[in-house]
Amino acid sequence: MDLKKIKELSNKYYMNVFHRQNICFVRGNGNKLYDTTGKEYTDFVSGIGVNCLGYNNPDLTKAISDQAAKLIHSSNLYYNEEQAALCEKLIKGTIFTKMFLANSGAEANECAIKLVRKHYNLRGQHRPVIITANGSFHGRTLATLTATGQESHYKIYEPLPSGFRHVPYGDLNALKNALTDDVGAIMLEVIQSRSAIRPADYDYLVGAYALCRSKDALFILDEIQTGMGRTGKMFAFEHHGLQPDIVTVAKGLGGGLPISAVLARGDVANAFAIGDHGSTLSGNQLACAAASVVVDKLKNGLLEEIAQKGEYFSGKLAYFNKYKFVSGIKGLGLLQSVELGSALNGNYVAAQLLNAGVLVNCTKQNVIRLLPPYTIEKSEIDEFCEKLDDIFRNTNL
Repeated sequence: MDLKKIKELSNKYYMNVFHRQNICFVRGNGNKLYDTTGKEYTDFVSGIGVNCLGYNNPDLTKAISDQAAKLIHSSNLYYNEEQAALCEKLIKGTIFTKMFLANSGAEANECAIKLVRKHYNLRGQHRPVIITANGSFHGRTLATLTATGQESHYKIYEPLPSGFRHVPYGDLNALKNALTDDVGAIMLEVIQSRSAIRPADYDYLVGAYALCRSKDALFILDEIQTGMGRTGKMFAFEHHGLQPDIVTVAKGLGGGLPISAVLARGDVANAFAIGDHGSTLSGNQLACAAASVVVDKLKNGLLEEIAQKGEYFSGKLAYFNKYKFVSGIKGLGLLQSVELGSALNGNYVAAQLLNAGVLVNCTKQNVIRLLPPYTIEKSEIDEFCEKLDDIFRNTNL
C-alpha cells in the first residue's frame, strides 16, 4: 500500500488525535527504519523509548515467534509460566518484594495510585492526596492526567478526579509546605522528559525521600521513561541511592510489545487483596517472553554498554554548546536533548534531519529529544552529530 492510500484510510477512519509526520515505516533492521519508498533512516526516537533493542533483534524476534507459536494469552484466571519467570527476573536482587504487570505506563501509574489509597484505608487513615510536580507527565487516563502537572493536558476533561496536588519541580520547600496530614504519597520523575529533559537534583530527590519518611508518606517514582536501563542503570533512582516504596516502569520493558510493571516493597506491596485490581491482557505470555529477553540482556552487559554509550553521546553533544542558538544540552545515558533558543525552531531542525535520514523527536518546538535504541552504535552517533552540525552551520543566525 502506498503512502497516499495509507493516509487516506487513516484520515477517514482514525480519530484525529495524532499529528503525524508525512511518512510511514514498513520495516526495520538494527537501528534503521525503512519507509514505503525504501528510504533508510537512523532511529533516535525508538518508538518514543520503546524499541530499546532496535529492530529485528534476533533474540527478541525468536522469543516472540516461539512464544506466539505456543501460547499468546490465557488470562490471569490461570497461572502463567512466562509471567512467573519474568517477575522473578525483575524482582530478584532489587529492594522490591511484589509486583503487578500491566499494559501501559498510565495503567502502571493508576495501579500505584490505587495501592496508596488501599494501603492507608487498611490502616484506617484518610490520606488520599498524592503530590506531583509541575511539568510532570504520568499518563492519559483521567486520574493520571490529573496527576500530570500540566494543566493544558487535563483542563478540557473537567470535572477531574480529586486527590492530586501540584508543586514546582525541584522546589523542596514547596514539597514540604504541601505535605499535609492528608497526603499519602509524593510521586515524582527522576528526570522529567515529556517536553524538556529536566533531571532532578540529587538534593531534591533525597530531600523529597526524607520528607516522606518524616511524615510516614509513601515515595513513588515514575520511571516509565527512565526505567529499564535508559539512563545506564536498571532504574534511574539507583544513581541517587534511593529506596522508593513504589516504582513504575514501561516503555522499553517489552522491547516493542505493550507491557508495564509496578514494583513495590514494604507493607504497601501487600495492600491489594484478591479482586482489588486486575487487567485482562496484563502479563500475557507473549509480552512476558519479550520482556524476559530485554531483562536478560540488561543484566548481562547491556547496562554497562548503555552507560558507556550515554557518556560518549553526552560528550559529543557538548560540542554544540558553541552555537549561540543552543541553550543547553541535558540528559543522562541514552536519554539526551539539545535545547534551542527562540531564534531557531526545533521543528525545522527535525525536518532537516528527517530529509537527511535521521529520526528525532522535537518537543515544545525547541527541544530535540533523543532516545535511540540501546543498540545504537558510536558510528551512528557520530553520523548524527555530523548531520546536525551541517544543519547548524548552514543556519543563518
